[in-house]
Amino acid sequence: MGYNIFSHAVNLATIEQAIGSSNKSLFDDILDSETFDLYSSQDFPGSVTTKQALEDLIFDKPYHKESAHSYWYAFIAISAYWGEVLSGTHEINLYYETDFINRYLETDFGVKMQIENTLLNERPLFKLPKVQDWPVHGVLYTADLLLLNEQFKNITITDEELSELYEEDEEKEMAYDSIRQTKENVRFCLENNLTLLSFCH
Repeated sequence: MGYNIFSHAVNLATIEQAIGSSNKSLFDDILDSETFDLYSSQDFPGSVTTKQALEDLIFDKPYHKESAHSYWYAFIAISAYWGEVLSGTHEINLYYETDFINRYLETDFGVKMQIENTLLNERPLFKLPKVQDWPVHGVLYTADLLLLNEQFKNITITDEELSELYEEDEEKEMAYDSIRQTKENVRFCLENNLTLLSFCH
């Protein structure tokens, strides 16, 4: 299966207000979400549970930094709860699909970029504890999105082109689809004044 990159479009101000808000209704709503259920089902002995990490975040309790991953999984659940639905939801496989994306961005569109480094820039966020391994994350603010939008402005990938590529070269079609998705997600965030958060695990 490997590691996969996925993204959420969020209003960071809303999330900032949620963290430390002591909002019991919000806490209960996130506990009932599918995303929280996914991560909490993977809790393991010896670490802070995802539920406890979420409680610490919402109710402004001290973090247990040795369980940093739990806080990031809880934060992903918060981001999913507040996030807007992106048109592109395909998860990008790290170290496999990203290699094809980087190759075709440069050879076919003249854009030299390491897409994984762009999306997963590891900028500090809300004083969340630093993880030793996974998940990793990235945050793209308006200035970053404007730069990406400029880099992608001459990229046009149609449904017809993707259909033809699917018959000829599935790996290239996969890369092209992810390039188009990334461009659309950037545009969506700019049009709606949102921040693009990406995660990988």
